[in-house]
Amino acid sequence: MIFFSDGQLYNDKIAPMQNTSRLSETDLCVMCGMCLPLCPTYQLYQTETESPRGRLALIQAINLQQIPADKKALSHIDHCLSCLNCETICPSKVPYGKLIDEFRDQFHSKIKKPLLSQFILKQTTKPNALNYLASISNKPVIKQIIKLAAPSSGIPEHRPHPALKNFYPSTHSSHSASKGTISLFTGCTGSSYDYHSIVDGITLLNQLGYNVMTPKESLCCGALHQHNGQQSTAKKLLDANQRLFDNEKNDAILFLSPACGDSLKQLQGFNVQDIRVFILNALHQSPLKFSALSHPVALHESCSHRNRAKLNTLNIDLLSHIPGIEIFKSRTPSICCGAAGIQSINHPEQAQALVHGTLKSFDLSQTNLLISDNIGCTLHMKTAVSTYNKHLEIIHPVSLLARQLLSH
Repeated sequence: MIFFSDGQLYNDKIAPMQNTSRLSETDLCVMCGMCLPLCPTYQLYQTETESPRGRLALIQAINLQQIPADKKALSHIDHCLSCLNCETICPSKVPYGKLIDEFRDQFHSKIKKPLLSQFILKQTTKPNALNYLASISNKPVIKQIIKLAAPSSGIPEHRPHPALKNFYPSTHSSHSASKGTISLFTGCTGSSYDYHSIVDGITLLNQLGYNVMTPKESLCCGALHQHNGQQSTAKKLLDANQRLFDNEKNDAILFLSPACGDSLKQLQGFNVQDIRVFILNALHQSPLKFSALSHPVALHESCSHRNRAKLNTLNIDLLSHIPGIEIFKSRTPSICCGAAGIQSINHPEQAQALVHGTLKSFDLSQTNLLISDNIGCTLHMKTAVSTYNKHLEIIHPVSLLARQLLSH
């Protein structure tokens, strides 16, 4: 039996759905509970309604009109981070992430988002979406508005790079005979919040013999909307990216964030790859020389990397090209940092509790460098990292490679 926090009792096996619904796959769950130790919200709240099987029971009960889709029930479901830890262990192969996305889409009008989240979701439907937000976010009046709108969200301060205006659009040419042309997807955060990762990726690709094109318009991949009940908007953004890349001649489209990659791999007719995979394969064919690293580095691997891309050894394999590198990981690598797109704004107290749990799982006294493969995680961890090591720098794996790259 399952007891929920409101004291109501539900059967220990979900009844088959009686109505035709996109959510009918909830009846695949056999309520075994194997997902509970891996679910970050269950570990945080220790209640069934914050577990995968509890959420599936709530989804089905709402769809069968056994309980109302009220604020309390919807909040339990919307706390889900879509980390997909549960899918990695589920013996019944329940498509949990898809079910959560479809429920949020179906009940979008009833799941209320903070004003700041609403603004971000709207802003990211436009080209070069978050550049404007980044450019004004440090102004005192705007900072106060953000603080009032989301007092615990911990949005990191950011000042746009002075070279940003000259960065897009452009072709960055290799100095040697070209092996091909790469289109680099920069997304809604790349051209502002992830500028250095993009520049470092271009540096490595140029050194490996590839020309790199950056787009005339930087569009969101749609993942934020996909996971926040706006599937039609996510599809429109995917179609817009399809048209954008249809107008370019390239040998591959590369992305820096595995969270974006899950959406971009739906593009038709393109070789879409994680930049880390592409660089690793290129290094096997044309090795570059890197300087040795004398101090250890911490490695944080995102849920998107582990559970969506399933590239378990990629970061280690890539960074192992740096001589003498010593890498240590989290003591609890499977627990989400709490970022989850804009979940850190939707549910800031939950996100802050999780990010502190993540940072505590490293011995950050050993290093001043933390490697993170996903921009969302990076921005979220930056809001809390000074508590553990005020000198700690958080960078993308390609940035560390570029930093250690010996001149050619």
